[in-house]
Amino acid sequence: MLSVARTVEGRLAPELLRIFFPLFQEGVELEVEVGCTIKQLLVGQFGIAADYLSARITTLFLNNRAVDDVATAVITDGSVLALSGAMPGLVGATMRSGGYYAAMRGAMTYANDQQEVPVKQGRIKLKLFNLLLEELGPRVMQWGILLSGARFNELLAAQPEGFRLRDCRLDGRTVVGEILQTGRRRFEDAALVKLTVSFGGE
Repeated sequence: MLSVARTVEGRLAPELLRIFFPLFQEGVELEVEVGCTIKQLLVGQFGIAADYLSARITTLFLNNRAVDDVATAVITDGSVLALSGAMPGLVGATMRSGGYYAAMRGAMTYANDQQEVPVKQGRIKLKLFNLLLEELGPRVMQWGILLSGARFNELLAAQPEGFRLRDCRLDGRTVVGEILQTGRRRFEDAALVKLTVSFGGE
């Protein structure tokens, strides 16, 4: 597994959160403590309120299987966790965590077959959908996402001329945000970049 070679930190206006929506939907890699349950991850590590978890995050998939009990589903190194708000129709009702139609899922439902999993630092892929893009996106970006150098370059290249991070820090050193724009600074394709962004303020 590649180590983090570069770190980029900065601030953006809240309306620019949308530039990260495609990343959230394809899945962003995060460094977290694994060997815990989904509830321990979301509430204990990310600081999400327990009532928000139960009321707003109504559909959860762990490694492509629907989860009904966030207090028993275990996160391991390399897990893929997908979170969504309520989805419409019968499909949404069927996939709803602990919902009336959950029994219709059959083999698509997560079953905890893990032996005792050690608690340690690891990496997971997190995916966000529909209303959670705006509601949880800022929290995820403030946590910090991991991108390959190539993927980070693509993200920069997709932004309009003049795009900049406020209060930008590169590898811990204050820099002018515009130098991150494609053509002014390139990141090695093999490098892993940790990107941390906060939103709001002038």
